[in-house]
Amino acid sequence: SAKAIGTGIAKCPAMAEPGTAMRVDRQTWERRHHMNQAKPIAVARVSLPIRRPRREVFLALTDPEMLRQFWPHAAGQSQLEVGLVTEWQMTADAPLVLVNCVEMRPDCLIRLDLSNGARIMLTLDRYEDGGTVVHFCQCGFGPGAESRDISDASRAAARMLSDLKTLLERGCGTDGEADCLRMSCAA
Repeated sequence: SAKAIGTGIAKCPAMAEPGTAMRVDRQTWERRHHMNQAKPIAVARVSLPIRRPRREVFLALTDPEMLRQFWPHAAGQSQLEVGLVTEWQMTADAPLVLVNCVEMRPDCLIRLDLSNGARIMLTLDRYEDGGTVVHFCQCGFGPGAESRDISDASRAAARMLSDLKTLLERGCGTDGEADCLRMSCAA
């Protein structure tokens, strides 16, 4: 095998000229074939417009007092910030979950890693008339995720965003309980 001048890259005999045939052993073929295969990832996604400025929506998603009014049953004591690890309890009878805020861009993005393996990303986009579109994306369901797990997470996210919308647009919290203002679907 000849060495390319000045590049330090050796020419590989397996790199044939385009249009020429080459012999590849089964192990090499399987390795190349596997590397080109995209692995499916289960993702729960929900988006909902809220007729409030992005700043107001962002603050509601980072303040534990506001969070408790529409999302987790208990959201710790501290304002969410990068590097902060806090405990959340999603419902009154659920186990505690450690929540690590791994990335935050004011008024734009919040990324959370949960101790149960879930990873949540909330993005805030501008919407007409100064409103905000909140995009919720959750992954980390694991390799054996059932479609029911993903639909349950999507349904819970739609409820959460609907409760946030109700709180910010109408000024009334739902404390995570169903109410007549909740939308059945928000995708």
